Amino acid sequence: MNENLLTTLTEISEGHTNKLEQHDQQISALQETLGQISALKGALNHLTQAGGPINQLLIHLPEQSNLHQRLDRTLRDTITALSRPQVQNHHHHFPRVAWATVGLFLMLCLVSTGWYLTASRLGDFRDNDIKYRYLQLIDNKQVVHLLHFTDSLQRAQPEFFRDSVLSKEEEKHRRLEMLDEANRKEAEAEQLRQRAKQ
Repeated sequence: MNENLLTTLTEISEGHTNKLEQHDQQISALQETLGQISALKGALNHLTQAGGPINQLLIHLPEQSNLHQRLDRTLRDTITALSRPQVQNHHHHFPRVAWATVGLFLMLCLVSTGWYLTASRLGDFRDNDIKYRYLQLIDNKQVVHLLHFTDSLQRAQPEFFRDSVLSKEEEKHRRLEMLDEANRKEAEAEQLRQRAKQ
């Protein structure tokens, strides 16, 4: 985006520079014209002594000279105004209705995500409830005894029960990672032995 802004500013600056050069050329042409007019005015002064229609021409010549001087002043003022940097303001309007629409869409996305996550967790709870009820229906006394024992532990100390289950799961996971690491190192050692034999 900065490169686009830089190229745009460069193009604008080059355009202003070209215009200033054109105005300078026009002013120098006008100054040459004024010089020629003043030279012609001197020549006409010599001719006025002869009289006639040249006198009427000389009467209107100062008015023309005044017009050229005003044009010269106007051009100089224009050049000074164009030589100053111009500030460009860009206004981007994004209506409030669009902001409200974006906000409502984001809220809808959040609510839909919440509903989806709640529905998936509810499905997990239902599945776990069915599994538990299935285990209670088994006629094996050891399984039923284990379920009653687990229920009583969970009801007596729910936080301790949860923490102990989580710690045992972490320990099991850590053991599996260590076993994977040992298997990988054994495979590497075997490869090193085979290379050493060759």
